[in-house]
Amino acid sequence: MTEYLPAIIAVAVTAFAVVSKRLGRSVVTGTMAFTALGLAVGPKGLDLVDFGGLFGQPEFVSLVLTGALVVVLFTDASAINALRWRDDVVAARLLGIGLPLAIAFGWLAALVLLGDLEVWEAAVLAAMLAPTDAALGKAVVSNPRVPARVRQALNIESGLNDGIALPFFIVFLETARASEGSLDVGELVVELVRDIGVAVAVGIAVGALGARAVRWGRTSGFANEHWLQVALLSLAVAAYALATPLGGSGFIAAWVAGLMFGRSNRAARDGDASLGEFAEITGDLLTMVSFFVFGVYLGPVLADLTWEVVAYAVVSLVVVRFAAVTLALAGGRMLRSTLLYIGWFGPRGLATIILTIEIVDGSDLTNGATIANAALFTVGLSVLAHGVTAWWGSNAYADAVEAHPGASELAENAPTEMDVRVPVRSRPPRYRSG
Repeated sequence: MTEYLPAIIAVAVTAFAVVSKRLGRSVVTGTMAFTALGLAVGPKGLDLVDFGGLFGQPEFVSLVLTGALVVVLFTDASAINALRWRDDVVAARLLGIGLPLAIAFGWLAALVLLGDLEVWEAAVLAAMLAPTDAALGKAVVSNPRVPARVRQALNIESGLNDGIALPFFIVFLETARASEGSLDVGELVVELVRDIGVAVAVGIAVGALGARAVRWGRTSGFANEHWLQVALLSLAVAAYALATPLGGSGFIAAWVAGLMFGRSNRAARDGDASLGEFAEITGDLLTMVSFFVFGVYLGPVLADLTWEVVAYAVVSLVVVRFAAVTLALAGGRMLRSTLLYIGWFGPRGLATIILTIEIVDGSDLTNGATIANAALFTVGLSVLAHGVTAWWGSNAYADAVEAHPGASELAENAPTEMDVRVPVRSRPPRYRSG
């Protein structure tokens, strides 16, 4: 049956596509469906998948996972018009204060609840679980009843926090390896400078030059629009493929390239929603396949669950996130229901999965298995909890805001001057072009 798995996935994608709009207002999300499919055919289900080599081709799985994160990092960063998002204090506080606090609180929780972890191993886990993925609960950021300022802040946070958290992850991972004796201090410094420095340099060059090339193709009239959309996908791949052999982090390079492209490209600033759609839809497809792979890996994790891992997942999704958001937005004169809404809807997703499977699972960390189990179970719990509550939660929150006596004067309803283009995978149908 293994040879039929590609066909099973293809049929599942088609089935989801034809009912995707209807499912958008239900408790079933795409990530839930594909995770469940992975669980069903995985080693703890029908056992149709060779766990040691999915489809018999581990390289294929690595290509899908890496490709998904590279494309999503680039497209999410480029979709956010970084020239103006800082004008809104909510998004700025969530990224500048909330994200570091989430890492710090997650680090502390890991040390308390997962006592086997070394100090820097706990930091690795915290950094992996700090980024959020708004696409896991699309209604949260696409429901037009939710104040635009809140939706935009969550979108910006989700689009940019992956790339901001990546340097923390790399620093903690390399430090953990050094502390466990696989790297000395000198090697550690060289490794960090190379990982981050090369990635940033490559990302800036690819993003800026790519934006110039795309703009020239448009203004000169030499380019077809559909090929310019393909070019964006190529830029994401180019950033990763150039940085990696040079010793840099390809993921950071892809994110920086997307950020630079969004800042530099005139079409993005003018609100052209079509230029990045092909790359974004490709990323959406790869994301669904990645969640299928995640489901396959999740089965053994569920079979070996410990109460410590369950407790950490709950604390990470609830306590850590709520505490970070509450402190980050303190003094912002927002309703308690807004803090609860933003605090609850910080789902963990694609970045955590891929960093776990592609990096931590293959690392030489002493407690790498514990880190992987905690990270994957937290994402699994998030997929279920945030998916089920997204549509209901967004409407309940909207009801609370609309029912407030001074609704028009609330900070949540303050006009925003931001020019933020929502990524395709987080956009409601009415935002789509065509």
